[in-house]
Amino acid sequence: MNKKMLIKSLVGLAMVAVVVPIFWFGGIPMHVLLNALAAVACWEAVSLNRSDNSWLQCGIAYAATAGMMYVPMEYLPAIMMLWLTLLFFIELVDGKINSDFVVYTYAITVLIMAAIRCVFHLYTIEGIRCIWYVFYIGLTAFGCDTAAYFVGSFMGKHKMIPHVSPNKTWEGAIGGYLIAAAISTVFGLYVLTTLPSSLVITASLVLPFVAQVGDLSFSSIKRHFQIKDFGNLFPGHGGVLDRVDSIIFCLVVFNGLMILWGI
Repeated sequence: MNKKMLIKSLVGLAMVAVVVPIFWFGGIPMHVLLNALAAVACWEAVSLNRSDNSWLQCGIAYAATAGMMYVPMEYLPAIMMLWLTLLFFIELVDGKINSDFVVYTYAITVLIMAAIRCVFHLYTIEGIRCIWYVFYIGLTAFGCDTAAYFVGSFMGKHKMIPHVSPNKTWEGAIGGYLIAAAISTVFGLYVLTTLPSSLVITASLVLPFVAQVGDLSFSSIKRHFQIKDFGNLFPGHGGVLDRVDSIIFCLVVFNGLMILWGI
């Protein structure tokens, strides 16, 4: 194992050691962690524009995101529209900001808000410990990413979407999907016993695909802004958005599937 891979592995283990106990107990520590991640993600989003007022824009973006995270559902559409209106106003008064700032900042903050609200919803489900739902989604998302990396490294020959992510191959994508789908199906059926088996099987087949869409979507944003990573908070992993890109999409889609199943 080379030095780069060693650092990446150690940082990954450290993140797991911090995150798992917090999500196990939930409550205030979990809210603090989620708000901290949201704040850093907002900074990474507004930094894409390289504006002189990034700190002010980050504060506004985090305030809007936190507001969308916690307002009652009936007020959420109004808050979202106010946030979009404010972004267009910022574009008009700041000559260095273009429409990309509005589109990407709004999209990223709404995705962050939606994913965190989905976490809150998971912790309202009665039965087994709520962390197992989070762990299941994380296993699907990160399992697909990890499996795709190793399968692609050893077997990858055909480039998938080189203009978005030059290193990803069809072999890696298919292998990652199949492995993640199999593992999450077995885990879900044996652990998430309070959920209908049909929901678990459907989610296990859908989420690995969604994880790859999320990963490639954020890769596309990075290509658009000509950056390698959104940040450098986690050595070897990049920033918060680099680490949670796939799980954000998986949380939102899993929540949508639960709604379809009446949960």
